[in-house]
Amino acid sequence: MDGVGRITFLERAYRHFNERRIDELMAMMTDDVQWPDVANGTILEGKAAIGPYWKAQFAVADPIVTPTDFFPVGSELVAVINQRILDHQGELLAPPSTVFHRYAFRHDLVSRMVVFVD
Repeated sequence: MDGVGRITFLERAYRHFNERRIDELMAMMTDDVQWPDVANGTILEGKAAIGPYWKAQFAVADPIVTPTDFFPVGSELVAVINQRILDHQGELLAPPSTVFHRYAFRHDLVSRMVVFVD
């Protein structure tokens, strides 16, 4: 997959996340994917850990993440994200923010994601 293909791939992944289509999103990851649990400061290992993490997150909040730009960093891709965290009534739980998600790929699947705030 080339750079344009990866951008299209990640745009689809963000749509899946925002629509809570977790099975489709998980199919876009390697089995041993590394994913950040930002709230607890840990790294989740594998799809089996990510599913319950997202279900718990969605039970208490309604995060909306929208990519506004992408840029390559070596073989990886950084997504610039407009992030809004809402409660289930649509009220903001925190001010909207811009964060950066850095993705690594293996065999055209996401193998790692890292979050940066600066």
